Amino acid sequence: MIEVDIHRRGLGAHPEAVPRRRPSALAALEAGLLGAAIAFAVQQAFAVFIYDESFWNFFRMIAAMVRGPGALEPDDEFDAALFAIGLVLYVSLALLYSLALSALVADTPRRFAGIMGLAFGIALYYANFYGFTVLFPWFVSHRTVDTFLVHALFGVVVAKSYWMFRRLSLR
Repeated sequence: MIEVDIHRRGLGAHPEAVPRRRPSALAALEAGLLGAAIAFAVQQAFAVFIYDESFWNFFRMIAAMVRGPGALEPDDEFDAALFAIGLVLYVSLALLYSLALSALVADTPRRFAGIMGLAFGIALYYANFYGFTVLFPWFVSHRTVDTFLVHALFGVVVAKSYWMFRRLSLR
């Protein structure tokens, strides 16, 4: 009788043998700040120059998540308290999202980080503008292509820059 020795073919090591990379919180926070700054600049450029919105409207919309719809009017006036609330909440959410994305990207090969960030940014857009609008209906008017692209850009910037900041912190 002929004996046949068939070895199992796999994509690499067994899953339990592959060590998980621990995400770097510092790199995630740095990437989140960079992503938030770039996304904010692009979003505001669209709002102010294309849609002719007030620069302060963005901060009022975000502050209204905490203060209620009364914070939305008048949208063209500066209010230091609403500005501070909107800015702190925007940056806090961006940092929270970047920590979540870094947990996903840490185990992803670096060459796929951009794709993972793109998918995360698109998922974030749909969660924000189709999920959270149940609670915050004033965001419905921002279901636009440019907002979609800004969220995708945020995800890509955070994912790619996470690896850059991680490498810099390992030196």
